[in-house]
Amino acid sequence: MRFAVQLHGSFPMRRYPELARLVERYPFHELTVHDILWWRPVWQILALVGQATSRVLVGPDVTHPYLMHAAVIAQNLAGLDELTQGRAVFGIGRGSLLEPLGIRRVNAESRVRDTVAQVRRLLAARGAATAEPSFYWSPPRSSLTVFVGAFGDRMVESAASWADEIRPPGTWDTRYFNRLRQRAKSAASVASRELAVGCEVWTSVSRDRQAARELGRQVLARFLGSMRAMTDFYEVDRRELSGDPAAISDRTLDTFVAAGTPEEIAEGVERLQVAGAETVTFSGRLGPDPHVAIQLLGDVISRIG
Repeated sequence: MRFAVQLHGSFPMRRYPELARLVERYPFHELTVHDILWWRPVWQILALVGQATSRVLVGPDVTHPYLMHAAVIAQNLAGLDELTQGRAVFGIGRGSLLEPLGIRRVNAESRVRDTVAQVRRLLAARGAATAEPSFYWSPPRSSLTVFVGAFGDRMVESAASWADEIRPPGTWDTRYFNRLRQRAKSAASVASRELAVGCEVWTSVSRDRQAARELGRQVLARFLGSMRAMTDFYEVDRRELSGDPAAISDRTLDTFVAAGTPEEIAEGVERLQVAGAETVTFSGRLGPDPHVAIQLLGDVISRIG
């Protein structure tokens, strides 16, 4: 099992280098940044994170094809890979919270697949003089590891044929994960491919359990309405999808969010380990105090080994 941290753009820009350096003190293998329009911009944060670190893999988790052309995604990934001396990774998905812009994510599976294919072609061209479009410089590597933030059946089955890993978000209870993992591994087997299955865990950890759970409700309320495949599976009351943190029940909070003490987080991670999660990414605000939260999470994974 590998462990990663995903930061949201919820912190002042000046704080990302220090948070990144703190993450790298612990045995995390990857540090990603959430690409969502309504927070601070992902690629600038990734540059700060990349400069401040020397070991962890760095990349968007996840970017998407609805606000940025594949060529611009490829350009940013290649630049990040050069900056970090070969540590860039490529997380992609269908995007989230695009409804205020009137964007309908039609044919998301094909849009995501085609974007990845175009990014791969541009990186592989490496400045070659061909009839195909190519950059005027040579990206450092012709191929990057690709993971997909997939949680719906169609995206999972599509990604199984071309991605390196899938990581469903909002995974804390293991029942949906078990079902999805089985479907993903089966689809990869049909395609004669190896596929890793990890997960993204919305996290709020603190010694102050009440404060951790209050923050967890705030994070969950923002995203829960976009998780229909999972909310249908768990039969979440529609009143909890309103965006109001106060409407989130304890049952729903504990289904989707690792919100509580370090001891509770450790128990949940062990459940994910038994379920076969190959990567566990702790994501979001992390806790009422992000510095303390990173330290607590680092201690948890150090003990789990």
